[in-house]
Amino acid sequence: MYFLFIISLILAAAVAFFISMFGVKLGLVDYPNYRSSHSIPIPKGGGMGIPIGFLLVSILVKTHISIWLPAILISFLSFLSDKMEIPPRRRFLLQLLIALLFLNLINRFYLFTVENVLIIVFSALFIVATANFFNFMDGINGIAGITALIAFSFIAYFSFYIINDKNIALMSIVLVIGCLGFLPFNFPKAKVFMGDVGSVFLGFIFAVFVVKLSSTVNIFLCLIMFMSTFYADAIITIFYRLKNGENLTKAHRNHLYQYLSNELGIAHWKVTAIYALVQIVCGFLSIILYNKTIGFQLILIFGFGLVSLMVYKNIKNRLLTN
Repeated sequence: MYFLFIISLILAAAVAFFISMFGVKLGLVDYPNYRSSHSIPIPKGGGMGIPIGFLLVSILVKTHISIWLPAILISFLSFLSDKMEIPPRRRFLLQLLIALLFLNLINRFYLFTVENVLIIVFSALFIVATANFFNFMDGINGIAGITALIAFSFIAYFSFYIINDKNIALMSIVLVIGCLGFLPFNFPKAKVFMGDVGSVFLGFIFAVFVVKLSSTVNIFLCLIMFMSTFYADAIITIFYRLKNGENLTKAHRNHLYQYLSNELGIAHWKVTAIYALVQIVCGFLSIILYNKTIGFQLILIFGFGLVSLMVYKNIKNRLLTN
């Protein structure tokens, strides 16, 4: 068992180190632009070791094809996205097809009732949205790696101790260890960025685990709170961009974490620490309320969303008046 974790740790660290040294020669470079939170070119794709370790362990422990095959495909697509510019609509369509493949592999297509079709559509969009939300939020040092570490730690605990799914618990721990191997190269100072190959993969797999585990609405509501900070920031930002008539496919720097780190000048590690602390609190509250009624879970979700909206509006208005 420990050998599997060592594999994940070594691969994540080794690949991050390799990309930090040779990423420029390989054409894996993130050049700063108007939406960037960094000022110098930094190698990207350093998170590649996380999916590599995940896939290798999946094969060794004979994880079901519904986990490792979509993981291979989303990792490869995301790696191509790091290497070349794939148009957003084409990338979204390919991600959607991979999500539908996953749903087919877990037999969600076995019965074509109206209810099941709605579940399929919602699940596919949820998976693709989560993958992209996670990618949107990977903009400052450590925020993606630490949030993933926290989210998958909660998934591992919930899977093992509450619903007794030891396989997803194991694979979640593998991802936690992978993030630990990557983080020294990205936090507190970034020598390499995770890249789409890491961030899109982590968001996609998180959503895949949520869908696989969510046999009830209560479970779904509990699990999504394990990544509540990213969901709240991404959804609120998209809402305001739509309200302002902005093109969602265009790059921007309107996320709350970007306002905090760029406009307010708060150090990256401090913003990351704030997000991590909030996420830990939300995760524990979500587990505590899991055995309560759905009403309590909804109060937590909407209460957190309302507070997040108020914070976002307050900071944005403060920036506009300065």
